[in-house]
Amino acid sequence: MSGYIDGNTRTFEAGGAVAKNLRVVLSTGKLAAAGITDKELGTIETAAFADGDMRSVRLRTASGTCKMVASAALAVGADVFTAASGKVGASASTAYYIGVALTAATADGDIIEVLRNSHGDTAV
Repeated sequence: MSGYIDGNTRTFEAGGAVAKNLRVVLSTGKLAAAGITDKELGTIETAAFADGDMRSVRLRTASGTCKMVASAALAVGADVFTAASGKVGASASTAYYIGVALTAATADGDIIEVLRNSHGDTAV
């Protein structure tokens, strides 16, 4: 691919099953769920079911808000940080700040709306 993407999304090849709205990274050139210490590419917009599925990712530099998967209960207005398995959660010692929760999560797996801020250069 040549040139550049001047938009909020980009399509990537998945390396296996990845659930919708998870934070994703490239692992051996394919999408995978991001870990707590990963600065993600963005969030996958539709679930990938198998290796080779082509999926759109809402880039972390996109304008507006995005949907993310919470790892635990989060209140509206709570600071949101990277969490394991492509999710977001409360602050942890190796997590990066992502932004602010605009909707609440009552449990692990809830989908929330997040207003992104830029990742810091160091973990919390």
